[in-house]
Order: sequence, then C-alpha cells, then structure tokens
Amino acid sequence: MKKLFLIMFSVLAILTLSACAQKKLSFDEVDNVPKKVTEAINPDDQLQVINKKGKVYYIVFQSQDDVKASLESVDMTALIKLDEVDASETELKQYIYILTIDQSHDTIDIKVNGESTPHPMTIID
Repeated sequence: MKKLFLIMFSVLAILTLSACAQKKLSFDEVDNVPKKVTEAINPDDQLQVINKKGKVYYIVFQSQDDVKASLESVDMTALIKLDEVDASETELKQYIYILTIDQSHDTIDIKVNGESTPHPMTIID
C-alpha cells in the first residue's frame, strides 16, 4: 500500500510539474537576439520569421515608420498585428519580436496595417 501511494504521488508530482513547465503564448519586442538569429536576418525582406527550437519565433519587421505591435489569440491562431504609424525619421528601422506559442496554437498570421502578409520562414537550430 505504501509503494502504491508513493508511485501515485510521484506520477501526480511529475504531471503537475510538467504542466507548470508548458510555455504560454507570449509576444515581446527584443533588443538582443542570439547570433544565429542575427546571421539569419535578410536585410532585403520587410517581414521575416525565424524559427528557433520549435515553438519560439523571431519576427523581424523593417519600416521607416514607427510600429505598434500587438498579439491576439483567435481560435488556434496566434495573430500578430503590426501597424505602421507616423514617423519623425526617414531612416529604415528594424523591429525584432519574440513569439512563443503554446500547444493550443498551430498557426501564425501576421497582419501588416490590417492585411495578412506572406513572409519567408527561416529555421535555425
């Protein structure tokens, strides 16, 4: 009986810890990115997605305007909205965001100024 209780407790503890370790949907602008990500950026693409370690994506967006970025969850889609707003400069700026998706999302849709935008996907290890 003691062994059965110990086994059940161990299984319950492992399941609880694995549930806590699951990643949640998140989206943030970043200043520092890994060297492999920097090397994978194509300066000729306005929008690019770089996938690292399965559920981690770097979204690179280049614009002369300031950019307002947001994330929405729509069914199983992680919807990224990138809206260009007036800028005080004419220099091209690079915005880099990190997106982490969870198991309840299987699609990424990126809308630039309200329109779904195709983008190249680069996969790195």
